[in-house]
Amino acid sequence: MQVNYQGNRDAKVVLLQIIGEHELPLLEEELSHIKAITQSTDFLFITVQVDSWNDDLSPWVAEPIFGDAAFAGNAEKLLTRIKNEVIVPLLSEHQDIKIFAGGYSLAGLFVLWAAYQTNLFEGIAAVSPSVWFPGFLQYMKEHDMRAKSVYLSLGNREERTRNPLMATVGDCIREGYNLLKMQKIRTILEWNPGNHFKDA
Repeated sequence: MQVNYQGNRDAKVVLLQIIGEHELPLLEEELSHIKAITQSTDFLFITVQVDSWNDDLSPWVAEPIFGDAAFAGNAEKLLTRIKNEVIVPLLSEHQDIKIFAGGYSLAGLFVLWAAYQTNLFEGIAAVSPSVWFPGFLQYMKEHDMRAKSVYLSLGNREERTRNPLMATVGDCIREGYNLLKMQKIRTILEWNPGNHFKDA
């Protein structure tokens, strides 16, 4: 796990993004976009780069869906490290900060799952989250969301895939959105043009 801090360490708003190495070239453009749309809001931007995408971000063990890349289910270990090494030190300096966590794809699934584990996050952005992950929709049905706000998005062509498990992503995100609304969580579901790999 590699952690990088950009911005004001004294800011009251913290944006925590879970990333893989493949996302590093995109971060500068993304950060510029966030600054443009938040305008005068001061924030601290923290990226947590995981060591193993499938293993670190999966909430439980699952069989591979492509090739032999299985899922080790190490999300709980990663969340514990993030809390102990990133969040707790921040809160010891500033107790009145608001932390928003985000991630794309499997990292989106991770932040969605993490927001069921802890109330440390004011809100989360689960962008094109892998809600097709085996058993995850059932998990959402059986647990309460602990963040106050949830942003969900999906490409409008993501469910048009030959992989039968990944093809359930559209139905899963629709049902997940309805579950969150039933729990009175402030939730947005946004559909974007394209598939999973367009404008990540």
